Amino acid sequence: MAVDRSTPPPVSDFREIRLDVPEPIMLSNGMKLWIVGNGEDEINKLTIYMTGGAFHESRPMQATACSMAVFNGNKNLTHAQIAEAIDFYGAWRSLQVYDNCTTFALSSLNDNFNNTLPIFIDCLRFPVFPDNEFELNKRQLSVNCATAREKVKYIANKEILRLYYGEHHPLATDPTPTHINSLTQHHMREFYSAFYKAQNCNLVLSGRITHKEIATVESTMSQWLPDGDPEPILEPEMSPSPEMLKIVNKDGAVQAAIVMMLKTVPRQHPDYLKLRILTTVLGGYFGSRLMTNIREDKGYTYGINASHSGRSFDGYIGISTECDTKHVWNVLHETKRELQRLCDEPIPEQELQTVKRHMLSELVRTLDTPFNIASYIGSMFCYGIYPTYFNEQIHEIISTTSHDLQAIAQRYIDLSQLRIVIACDKNNLPKDTDI
Repeated sequence: MAVDRSTPPPVSDFREIRLDVPEPIMLSNGMKLWIVGNGEDEINKLTIYMTGGAFHESRPMQATACSMAVFNGNKNLTHAQIAEAIDFYGAWRSLQVYDNCTTFALSSLNDNFNNTLPIFIDCLRFPVFPDNEFELNKRQLSVNCATAREKVKYIANKEILRLYYGEHHPLATDPTPTHINSLTQHHMREFYSAFYKAQNCNLVLSGRITHKEIATVESTMSQWLPDGDPEPILEPEMSPSPEMLKIVNKDGAVQAAIVMMLKTVPRQHPDYLKLRILTTVLGGYFGSRLMTNIREDKGYTYGINASHSGRSFDGYIGISTECDTKHVWNVLHETKRELQRLCDEPIPEQELQTVKRHMLSELVRTLDTPFNIASYIGSMFCYGIYPTYFNEQIHEIISTTSHDLQAIAQRYIDLSQLRIVIACDKNNLPKDTDI
């Protein structure tokens, strides 16, 4: 029987979507362990969220360099032996530095977990910081930094953070190869001694978890005892620049990068979730207004996006794109026009329903695997997300109306407060228009 492709299939609303964050288990040494254990395959992932990140650095890249250096060798194994053992057991590790914390993750086969976890934890507890490996780390970071600094997107992002947060804010730090090369073993040991402690750790274990895996975590961690009080979560003071438009020259740049930021509210504010919906309408999915106007209709760029970012102390709408330098002022004009439209006109119901289905679909993906759920739980430590946040998002998406969103737009979208950075070859930039 032939399929009738002239009639679209029916669209059904989602059934109830809910995420209940589990209560943590308290290990014998006082660490908290969250379990997400309904996986189907015999694998697991343990992620350690350790307080101590970019906000706590005494110099640029100190936290990142330290997180790499702890795996350069410990009191029992050299760097090569650690890498060989992790590979032999079919495991892998990763790390990431955030504002207030650093994450260390170990993914392992359940059968080998009792072999891989002690190696992993020994690196965090007993690093030896060999000079030769540390120099290799610095060389790698320095090359990556130098490469990134050649890109207009990187240049624009760094400059907008300086304007938005202020010259001396940790998020406005602009590391250079010189900063990285000046790091010493003393700086590594200084950061390690301050933050790599049991009381600074929260653990999330996900996958196919049984009492055996939990017992392995308990027995491995039990000897890592607290030493003092947990480090506080920092909220550095902002000191924004009065400058609202900055053009940064990059000789020879083929394209221009444009970044915009508009201050809103922190994550706990009652308007935060509605602002996320509003920003999705603006530029948060492929069919968004910015993509439809600036990419599809005008052809100024291959892509433009908007997102609403939130921390416990701050929130903002961020908009970014790259385009031919000759289109810069047109892109800015159309972006401002779309922002103003959100204030002036209620969003049509059909468009709003499309956005809601998109956002609900993205949230459902969070529930696909235990690893996704575990990552979401870990967001509590990285971004200040609270346990009921997921379910509150669902409620707001379903219940918010176009009139609610227009009121939110009128409350927070003030084009006079929109900070803009353009990174490009100034020689190719047309004269300013009425931007």
